[in-house]
Amino acid sequence: MRKQFLITLIFFLAISAVFSQNTANPVPQLDKAVRELAGDIHKKFIEEKAQKIAVGRISCRGTVPPLGTYWNNQLTGELANTPNRSYIILSGAAAGADWTIDGEIFDAAGVIRVFTRLVRSEDRAVEAAFQSDFERTAALAAMLAGGGSGVSSLLPDEWEPDSFDNPVPYEIGADENTPVMNRAIQPAGDEDFFLLVPDRDGRLVMETTGRTDTYMEFYEAESRTLLAEDDDSGSGSNARIRYTVQAGHRYIAKVRGYSGTTTGNYDFRAFMPIPREGSCSWENPISCEIGVDDRVPVISRTLDRDDEDYFLLVPADDGRLIMETTGRVDTYMEFYDADSRALLVEDDDGGSGYNARIRYNVQKGKRYIARVRGFDGNDTGDYGFRAYLQTQAQLVTDEYEPDDDPSSASQIEIGTPQQHTFHHADDVDWVKFQITRPGRYTIRVRGVNSNQLDTYIELFDANLHSIAEDDDGGENLDSRLSLHLENGLYYLKIWCLDEEPDQPYTVIIEAN
Repeated sequence: MRKQFLITLIFFLAISAVFSQNTANPVPQLDKAVRELAGDIHKKFIEEKAQKIAVGRISCRGTVPPLGTYWNNQLTGELANTPNRSYIILSGAAAGADWTIDGEIFDAAGVIRVFTRLVRSEDRAVEAAFQSDFERTAALAAMLAGGGSGVSSLLPDEWEPDSFDNPVPYEIGADENTPVMNRAIQPAGDEDFFLLVPDRDGRLVMETTGRTDTYMEFYEAESRTLLAEDDDSGSGSNARIRYTVQAGHRYIAKVRGYSGTTTGNYDFRAFMPIPREGSCSWENPISCEIGVDDRVPVISRTLDRDDEDYFLLVPADDGRLIMETTGRVDTYMEFYDADSRALLVEDDDGGSGYNARIRYNVQKGKRYIARVRGFDGNDTGDYGFRAYLQTQAQLVTDEYEPDDDPSSASQIEIGTPQQHTFHHADDVDWVKFQITRPGRYTIRVRGVNSNQLDTYIELFDANLHSIAEDDDGGENLDSRLSLHLENGLYYLKIWCLDEEPDQPYTVIIEAN
């Protein structure tokens, strides 16, 4: 059995010496102290293999002042956002927790001291204690006043007032370890503005951290054109935006509470990941050889966190350019005019699985760029990219037309394929077949040149009652039905979901 400690070892670690406060605003000092405290507590929990943690009262003379509430909230947020933690933070009371964090605040001799303790729930043993000292100022004294209210005192941060005309300059960092700027969203619809001026082209990442439900908008500063906006793409209820920016351009990130009544403290940071060795960019894209069909070899690439790749495409002929990713990474693709950088089209999951796929009519000799990134900043891994050109050709009417309704459906024999065309985007084809031996049958419709013709099929009985339908049950975009059929006459309706069908298709019904 596990031995019980008779003597409790208390660890006192000085988180900070007395902070010098040249400003009336104590929030930056408090946040820094809590951040360092959370790091030490995290290490202790990892050593002890803690599982469930509750953050309890931080009291002063038996009541919880606004300072105690603020300390509790910030510590909870820092621990909850600590990466690679093996424990969970419980909300509310300590029931079910195997560890509890509590503490007391003392106000004496010009110093406000916060004691924070780690208590093992099963025997109430104090396993570690930490102290944080602050110079007693009027602002901190105000946060100690009004104990027992349970409501945090939210002070204006030191950068107020700010606006579109007076944004707060923020120095863009190089990675996610960039120091944060501590801000506070005040009541009555407060908004915070950050001025960002990148020194190079690349992917700018902006995010908030903390427990406040934030909403972020990203603007071109001079024209005030909204470029992007986000609610909860970050951790918890935090906002996170990634946007490709140009060196020397002025941008503004605006942060507000999700609703007009949302208030609270939060942290903001922005960084541009340093391109890894072998990376590409607008100025240095990967030259991609355009193939003639989907058997063209793929270019193998690896996406890191917040990474993106650029592929230069120069078609040798006019035609339909098809670009797609392969692999298991959830990719997102954008397609641009390389010279003007005008966005032409974009796609998320148009390919197989979570892969992206774009089809676009291109001109001979014109320069284009396909940009590929993970759908989310955390989507990383190996993927493939390929592009091939289909010369535009008008699909002629096939021999079975007109077959646009059941009365004109063409007869198809079991086991014998038929080739048809969608000679325009709204063309619908009908076929009919006779089952003379009950059993399981498979119906397949696929493009002649590739499995990227997006077909749709619906099966009817002799009375034209719908039996089954399918979109992508085959390989990639092919249609496929497999089901038991009794003797009788059946009708199959076939149409295409592509705006511009680019190849003929075959239909076949086979007995299993």
